[in-house]
Amino acid sequence: MPAYPYGWITAASLFFLLAAVIGCASPIVISGHVRRLGNNDDAELTVRALFGLIRYRYQIPIVIFKGTSVELKEEVAMSGAGVNTWKQYQEDIDANQVMSAIERMKQLLHLTRNLTGWARRTMSRVSVLEWHWTTTVGTGDAMWTALATGAAWSVQSSLLGLISQLMKLRAEPSMQVQAAYQGVLFRSELKCMLQIRLGTALLAGIKLIFRIRKTKEGYDAWHRLLFKT
Repeated sequence: MPAYPYGWITAASLFFLLAAVIGCASPIVISGHVRRLGNNDDAELTVRALFGLIRYRYQIPIVIFKGTSVELKEEVAMSGAGVNTWKQYQEDIDANQVMSAIERMKQLLHLTRNLTGWARRTMSRVSVLEWHWTTTVGTGDAMWTALATGAAWSVQSSLLGLISQLMKLRAEPSMQVQAAYQGVLFRSELKCMLQIRLGTALLAGIKLIFRIRKTKEGYDAWHRLLFKT
């Protein structure tokens, strides 16, 4: 029997092993862009993995405030291996839904042992490659504009401080808060870029699965809490 088939098998095995190592070492890049100008809001989240072979884009082009609820028009696009999908949704979010989501999160924290510790360790592996936040505030009154500007700066600084404690800052963050004394104005725009290794994300996912399996009801409890209406 000729020996070359074994050579091909060895070469193919080494190739797939090398591809797996490179794939796990490749970064997952998450780009976010949130903008508010007056009553107009839009947000976009893009995720790229395997050097751009897999892409996911979540966009909220329209946010409409209706009394006690918020109407969102969402667009989701996914591409990978030459297959592209695109879907559009529309939903209303009210105070009851927000409180229900908070209650579900509390139950998940109670069910899963040290879930916050797992989240902190995972987020510590995330690198912040870009952080640019600009806000312009105007109330029509000089004194209140100055107070509102100071409050906006405090909020942005506090959030950046929290991010720096949870993640690794790989680039110098940029923040600006400007006062508009000419009239009533509120404009805010945040651009950020995060990165985590694919292998690190997969390992974190495996650890979470083991934690879920150790809970009293396991996957059933998680599924019931995450997807109940």
